[in-house]
Amino acid sequence: MKKLLFAALLVLGMGSLYGQGVFKVGAVLAIPTGDAADYSGIGLGADVYYMFGHEDAWLNFGPTVGFRNYFGKDVEIGNIIFKADDAQFLPLAGAFRAKTAGVLNWGADIGYAVGINDGNDGGFYFRPIIGVDVADTIEVNASYEIIAVDGGSWNAFTFGILFEFGK
Repeated sequence: MKKLLFAALLVLGMGSLYGQGVFKVGAVLAIPTGDAADYSGIGLGADVYYMFGHEDAWLNFGPTVGFRNYFGKDVEIGNIIFKADDAQFLPLAGAFRAKTAGVLNWGADIGYAVGINDGNDGGFYFRPIIGVDVADTIEVNASYEIIAVDGGSWNAFTFGILFEFGK
């Protein structure tokens, strides 16, 4: 409960800064790799960003909060098949983006992904990302998301779309 309260306060705090920068909201499709692919075949999520400064500046930075749900799949151990539980994360991070050629965005999100489901403690969160502005207020992006959990990592290729507000 404390984790969700903290995330809600972070989002509300970002709202009070709305007039000073660019607010972005988007959706993510995740394809797990490595160990994560053994337990999940696909993930869905959402991201909220607040980027300080002008949207056309060469370098922008700001806080981000997200949600990821990796859907559990059937796992076979020996002759026994069981359904893995969904894995849920709440990434809380700082984001920076650089803009090249006016339409190409690249950077990273760095922070901590809070584990929401039982038995998931979360871990260090790193997400290098590249995106392209396809319209004045729409960006499509791709990234490789890494969450360093106890005993390994939860990794995924992600594909997303972001909508910008506050221009």
